[in-house]
Amino acid sequence: MYFSFIHMVIEKMKVAVIGAGIVGMTSALHIMEQCSSAHGQLELTVISEKFCPDNTSYGAGGLWKPPSQEHMSEAELKRLQGSFDFLTSVLRTSYAHEAGIFLQPGYIVHMDPIPDPAWKDIVVGFRHVTPWELTNLFPGYKQGWFYTAFICQPRDFLPWAKKRLTRRGVTFVQRKVNTLEELAPHYDVVVNCSGVGATKLAEDKAVSASRGQVMRVKAPWLRYFVETDGKHPVIDGIPYMYPNLHNVVIGGIKQTGNFRKTNDPRDTDTIWKGILSLNSQMKGAEVVEEWTGFRPMRDGGIRLERETLAGTSTGRPLEVVHNYGHGENGVTWSHGCAKEVADIVKTIMAERRPKSRL
Repeated sequence: MYFSFIHMVIEKMKVAVIGAGIVGMTSALHIMEQCSSAHGQLELTVISEKFCPDNTSYGAGGLWKPPSQEHMSEAELKRLQGSFDFLTSVLRTSYAHEAGIFLQPGYIVHMDPIPDPAWKDIVVGFRHVTPWELTNLFPGYKQGWFYTAFICQPRDFLPWAKKRLTRRGVTFVQRKVNTLEELAPHYDVVVNCSGVGATKLAEDKAVSASRGQVMRVKAPWLRYFVETDGKHPVIDGIPYMYPNLHNVVIGGIKQTGNFRKTNDPRDTDTIWKGILSLNSQMKGAEVVEEWTGFRPMRDGGIRLERETLAGTSTGRPLEVVHNYGHGENGVTWSHGCAKEVADIVKTIMAERRPKSRL
């Protein structure tokens, strides 16, 4: 009796994620989770010049809040729904607090009336603020929304994600990547989550940096977030307050063309004046930290697409998945975009699926 044996040639596909902020780490997480059926066929490395607590994501307040747009594409709404659904799934676990994920109600108030946002049915309990709320809580503002969404604290989420990925065998390398092509000899797929770094790494002139400065204060009495929109006749800046698990993040600084990396006392003064005008109860809040970082803005919005780089030094093409340009809404978009990135990586893996040999 003769038997035919099918010999499968299995080679691990090597994937590198560039960037260890909220976008890079969520991309790595979803690649490992969604490609779990290909266990043993995927080798994942996260490469970054800076890791938590030295990257931009570490200082973010973590509020799930998309841009206040009346119209969004189907793809954008799918990403937002994907992010919200993922955070909901984590909320139901025993480790949600370790990951820095929890529900938070709050307000967005506007100086000028604007149409309801396209994402109003994704969040919980979206409604317009009442005349009483405008008069007593936000005098001077003309309109507002109230809803419940998520806080995902990057300074808790990023270490949690790194531990989870490490247990799955993911490698972390701290170094600067100067060109995508330099990774071609070592990886089959590169996921570019370089944020502001995409200006050089992807030669994308649409990317720019927006400087932000925030403070963290002790104010346990504040139980709802507040974000403002528009220039108020009395209140300085565009203040916001995001209660986190350990403190409250306050801010309101958005500066283009200012590359100062240290805290500016003038901005500190602007933040305080705006917050105290918005909520006089914050006068007794103790400052525990000040922080400055740069948001990865991009004209035209997020770039999430596959690109094949031909003519590399290896003589074979390098598959690149770009995922950058999330602006000030990195936490909001990250998981939905990461799911899409993982789908692209799965497609590439399927295209390179080993063929049977008799």
